[in-house]
Amino acid sequence: MGDDVGRTHLAVYVDGPYSGPRKFGEQTRLFEDLSLLGRDTGVDVQVLTPGDLSTGRAHVFTGTAWETAPRAPMDVVLRRSGVFHRHPAVAARELVALRRHGLLHTLPRQSGHKWKMYAWLRGDARLRPHLPRTWLCARIEDLMALLASQDDLYVKPLNGTQGQGIYRVRRRAGKIELLPAAGGGLITVATPSELQRAWPADAWVPAVAQTTIPLARVGNRPFDLRWLVCDGDCPQIIARVARLAKPSAVTTNIHTGSEPRAAETALVEAFGAQTAGDLVNQLDDIAMAVAELARDKFGPYAELGLDLAVSDDGRAYFIELNPTPGRRMLRRLDPKVHRLSLQALLEYAIQVRQRRGGYAQG
Repeated sequence: MGDDVGRTHLAVYVDGPYSGPRKFGEQTRLFEDLSLLGRDTGVDVQVLTPGDLSTGRAHVFTGTAWETAPRAPMDVVLRRSGVFHRHPAVAARELVALRRHGLLHTLPRQSGHKWKMYAWLRGDARLRPHLPRTWLCARIEDLMALLASQDDLYVKPLNGTQGQGIYRVRRRAGKIELLPAAGGGLITVATPSELQRAWPADAWVPAVAQTTIPLARVGNRPFDLRWLVCDGDCPQIIARVARLAKPSAVTTNIHTGSEPRAAETALVEAFGAQTAGDLVNQLDDIAMAVAELARDKFGPYAELGLDLAVSDDGRAYFIELNPTPGRRMLRRLDPKVHRLSLQALLEYAIQVRQRRGGYAQG
């Protein structure tokens, strides 16, 4: 790592390291791209894993391989894992220390808590009309009571990501159908006791249930949307992506097989050019309102991913917030947009350093 006082130091805190070429799992290539781009932009990038902060080491990419090196000073630290499987207690302790020192510029994990987020956002008059009806299910009895009046729901873990643990729950002809997003086939039960046996409460409770939105479609493929927002001196929307699901898919998540497409293109195909333009403007307003509220509540952040949707009758919805948005869909969609999203992170780190007067913490 360079020690030039004119350079900015960006650290990424992530689960790992792992053996083999993918040292940081599926994010390894992202960190390599960020390191190479940073080298040309005046930003030195280092990766920290649980325990590295305490021992003073870091992982750096030479251009051909990852090496362990003494940890450099830090202007900004970005948390890039939602869950830490390796040394979670160490990770929690080090992340608290980084936030206490004002170095951590990722929204806290509780910002993605689906019920707390819904309760918080529904207090804003701008956003209330764009939130799907949502209920907290602390017990299986809560879900059964809902199904007495609701016949189509999505049940989601409070802190789940990448479509994990999501079920579509439908009431049809006196029976209850469970469709897991992860696959495995349809589960059909007739009574609450059968539901408890087929779907043990410790596998999903507590959770949120949201009324199913009849998503807009391109052909026979439903889609939802991901907006990537980067903070900084001038907060901006960096990317607008539609995620086209397979016709019978339970979720539109890229990890469950969806196809990324430019959001404007998908909306034009679904609604026509004029309506699509109006919808993009409306979705932009929703995204920036959520981003503004997130900053006011949690403090500065480098980026966030916002999941949005448009129903088949043209209503815009905000679904959820992701404090550590991935880049897989951007790389598949448009390498230029992917590069722009990385550049935005580097520019954010530079701006933070400049506001501090060029001082980085060791």
